[in-house]
Order: sequence, then C-alpha cells, then structure tokens
Amino acid sequence: MSASKLPGFTADQSLEPAQGRYRSGYQSASRSSGVVPAIPMCRNCDYILDRCERNGWRPRALCSLCASGDCYDPPPPPDPFPNPWPGPPWFSSGGF
Repeated sequence: MSASKLPGFTADQSLEPAQGRYRSGYQSASRSSGVVPAIPMCRNCDYILDRCERNGWRPRALCSLCASGDCYDPPPPPDPFPNPWPGPPWFSSGGF
C-alpha cells in the first residue's frame, strides 16, 4: 500500500481519549470510564451499584438495570459427562 493511501492515524491513537468539542457543542470527557455493557451480568451488579452510588447514579441506564434486577444470568454450561443410562424405561399402563 502506498504511503498516500494510509490513514493519518494509528489504531493506538484511535483508542486515546477524545479531546475538544464535537459537533453537538458538548465538551467531551477527558478520560474514558471504560466500556458500559448493554445488559450487565447479575454477578457484577454489587460492584456496579457501588460504583453508581459513588458516581451520582451514572450511567443511568446501567445503574437502573442492576437496581431493578434486569440483569443477565448466563445458563449453566452443559454437563461434559452426561449419564448415558438415564434410568429404567418407563412403561405406559400396566407394564408387562
């Protein structure tokens, strides 16, 4: 690829915090607070609610999801060693 077609930034630069103003006119945050999950894991809600209390209940959507119990509990993993013989066969009425 020729040098004239390379972008004027690198991947590392794109991860740096934004500086200045955006088109909306709001001042951008000087530091990123990290990734905010769309639906939090229930096991993380205690930590999230503690952070919410310290940060003025922001981000509101995340804080309200944990506070109301609308969180995600992943299903248990499948049994890696299922019982190949689940039990005696069940007969319909009367047996033999």
